[in-house]
Amino acid sequence: MSKNRRFAALLLALMLACPAAAASELIAPEKIQADEVKYTTCTAYLGEYVKSINVGASEYYPLVMTVNYKGDPAVYAETLVKRGQEVRTGDPLLRVTVLYDAVQMTELELSYERAVEAYEAGVKDREEAIDAQERSLAAETDEYRRRLGALQLKKQKLALEQYIYQQEYGLEDRRRQIDDLNERHEATIVTAPMDGVVSDLTYFKEGDRLYKGTTICQISSQDVLLLAVRDGRLRYGMTVGVETGAAKERVGLVGRVVAASDCLDGVVSEYALVEPDMQTATDEVKWRATKLAVDVVRLENVILVDRKAVSLNNGNYIVTKLTEDGVTQKRFINQGLTSSTTTWVLQGLEEGDVVIID
Repeated sequence: MSKNRRFAALLLALMLACPAAAASELIAPEKIQADEVKYTTCTAYLGEYVKSINVGASEYYPLVMTVNYKGDPAVYAETLVKRGQEVRTGDPLLRVTVLYDAVQMTELELSYERAVEAYEAGVKDREEAIDAQERSLAAETDEYRRRLGALQLKKQKLALEQYIYQQEYGLEDRRRQIDDLNERHEATIVTAPMDGVVSDLTYFKEGDRLYKGTTICQISSQDVLLLAVRDGRLRYGMTVGVETGAAKERVGLVGRVVAASDCLDGVVSEYALVEPDMQTATDEVKWRATKLAVDVVRLENVILVDRKAVSLNNGNYIVTKLTEDGVTQKRFINQGLTSSTTTWVLQGLEEGDVVIID
């Protein structure tokens, strides 16, 4: 037998022996176990959907008075308050130097000096007339003339007293006007017209001029405090949680939305005002880094499901439903609002349906 024939016979013998060896290694049917597929699932349930937001807020004092300069033209001298400072009625706010007409002041001074000279000359003339009348009366021997002269003397003295009173009153008034004008020129203090906090302040430079109506500052009354929020999701009448204060001194209280765009027809605004209820404060309130916690949506008796169970495929929201016999089914759903953990299902699932979480 040739070598090739021997190799072919050996190969055939091996091929015939292999099936018997493979059959001896097969698993018995009773030992075969099907693989179990384990899914992470959740159940659609009927519950309350709440969507909360946290937004920053700032203090807003609606009672504000603008303080304007009301005096004569002046030059800025000194600001006596700082922004954010609390002031009381009559507290100094600003010092200015009033400008005036030097020619007018000179005319007033000269007019006063001439009036003084005229007054002194008038007193002297009247006193000399009285002296002459007294000498004449002393030399008179006729009783009738003496009595008539005494009456005239008395009348002259009364006229002198009246003249002195009138002239001194007029001179004093002129002097007071000049002194007041000088005092106003030297320094004028603008004072606070009400109690409150300096919420806005105009900054002047040396040499700046102030005229009647120039704005000096704004004073906000602390009697009424609101919280301003830049968020259009707040609606009139909503109850909100308020938290404020330094990191280790946070204080919680309750507030209510008292102004929002939804209460005005046709108005679109991102602003709202919240009135805090100071009676609900847990401790002394020191307004700082204020935050509001607001439930912008609260729905009862709606179908909810874990948000991770919903996927988006070609613009459609899909869940995978797991039936009681273990069959998986793809379901299109109509999704409503979502929060960080749950999704509101408008259509496509019923209460109790089990869905797979991807």
